[in-house]
Amino acid sequence: MKKSIFTLVLVMAAVLVNAQSIKVSYQGNELNSQDTVFLPIENSGEDVDAFFGYQNTTNAAISFKVRKEVIFKDDDADLMFCIGDCYTGDESGTLTLQPNEQVTDHDVMVLHLIYSGPVVPAFVKYTFFRTDVETQDETSFYIAYGTGSGVREADMVKSLRAFPNPAVRNVTIEFVAPGNNASLVIKNLTGKEVYRASVASAGAKQIDISSMSPGVYFYGIESDGKMVCTKKLLIK
Repeated sequence: MKKSIFTLVLVMAAVLVNAQSIKVSYQGNELNSQDTVFLPIENSGEDVDAFFGYQNTTNAAISFKVRKEVIFKDDDADLMFCIGDCYTGDESGTLTLQPNEQVTDHDVMVLHLIYSGPVVPAFVKYTFFRTDVETQDETSFYIAYGTGSGVREADMVKSLRAFPNPAVRNVTIEFVAPGNNASLVIKNLTGKEVYRASVASAGAKQIDISSMSPGVYFYGIESDGKMVCTKKLLIK
């Protein structure tokens, strides 16, 4: 009986450790981790601003940072984010949230994203991650700055990536796809299709690969029946 209780405690502890301590919202709507927000670029040189709220979902004070990861952008485009202070680099300073504290779109400490540059697509990942725990506890979302002129193939190549790679049970694939009629496809070495899913124009998808045999695979974006971007995936 004691062993069963101890096992249950360990399972509950694991669930708590893997839970996301910070939830993020945009225009009053909560984002799921790996969601993508689309922001239009209308005029060259004009700032594109977006404001994101966030909340500590735990009953304890937590310390965290925000990390910016540029997947692709034009060399002349500038990306800055403010959360209290403003940062042109890739990471904020350490911040603190009190138990259950919520920061709304109108607060001084709101996450403010700023794009300035030419009318060219860009794809950026932002991550809230805790600095006061050793285990991974983070919430990520993507910003797809759009132009309505489509996505360049070079940008598709830059944005397409799988992690972890090699993968064992699950893999997350980030992508940018042209138009609205695109699919994420995985094939084995013989060309046999082992996975297919319709995808939006930008984002990330977590895939259960536990049923796939170990070996080398190829993943990519298919548009109008044609593979327009392909990379290698190793499954152990």
